[in-house]
Amino acid sequence: MNRSTDGGTTWKKLATVPGGQPQALTAVGAEHILAATQSGLYESKDGGKTFIERLAIESSGGH
Repeated sequence: MNRSTDGGTTWKKLATVPGGQPQALTAVGAEHILAATQSGLYESKDGGKTFIERLAIESSGGH
């Protein structure tokens, strides 16, 4: 996960979401982020420095 403090001119790598590459991100607040990956939903309350799994998504084979 990357963060820009200058409108996107430069980016700094903060952390990696545990479930892999995020498919969707929602900024709930300045430091509160929700990230959806293929394996689950993760929440950060420290601006993306750390993430906690909130919902695991089980993959179903054979479809």
